[in-house]
Amino acid sequence: MTSSTITAVLCPDCRHENEPERVYCHGCGAKLDRSAVNQAQKDDMKDTQQRVKKLFDPQRAKVRVLFFRISKLALGACLVAGLVQMLLPPDVPAPVKSDILASRIRIDLENATSRHQSTQLQYTQDQVNAFLVYALKTKQKTLDKPLLDFKRALVEFREGACAITTERSFFGYSVYTTASYAPTLTAGKIVASSRGGSIGRLPIHPQIAQLMDILFADVWSALDWEAKLVAKLGSMEFHDKNVVLTTAQK
Repeated sequence: MTSSTITAVLCPDCRHENEPERVYCHGCGAKLDRSAVNQAQKDDMKDTQQRVKKLFDPQRAKVRVLFFRISKLALGACLVAGLVQMLLPPDVPAPVKSDILASRIRIDLENATSRHQSTQLQYTQDQVNAFLVYALKTKQKTLDKPLLDFKRALVEFREGACAITTERSFFGYSVYTTASYAPTLTAGKIVASSRGGSIGRLPIHPQIAQLMDILFADVWSALDWEAKLVAKLGSMEFHDKNVVLTTAQK
């Protein structure tokens, strides 16, 4: 029992309830039995002393210091590991170049959107990557950013998904950013839901990866004409290492 739990002292003569701090009864003037109050105050003081002793216990202080040091060390290790993963290059295919085939893809898209019958176009991942080299090489200046020189963009096709990776140079060191999507054609527009992404080899959660679109805004702008042509088609399907484009029946 502590003093905080004693709300009144009962007078033994008149049974009047008095405040804990009173010595004499407020009702009849008789001297009150304060033994319970005094004992509660002693117990409360003892508890306070024990709490103060624990607070200044050198052993507990050492444990707290050690805990915070270990926490800082673990946090620092996680940050360093994350930075290393961001700087490590992911597994990406080697550059592919074929100007003749690449220019042919643009012609195929233009012809497909102007035809009145259903047409199916199928391209491999290497063919599309060759087209990206061809389509973006004349737009290098618009793709370069302060301290980041654009080197290339490439795609990777998986079942139902497409991942695009940009390689930029930071003082001669390559930095890779990747965003994965599940694109579909809806009402003449390309709608792409995020499947996640990565910076280097550090994976990024899909909800956070949605914010990475700003890193690819210049690439989307450079490929705006091709995107408009694809949006006019009827459907597109992504499979392992290839994509199938089908025009709508007019």
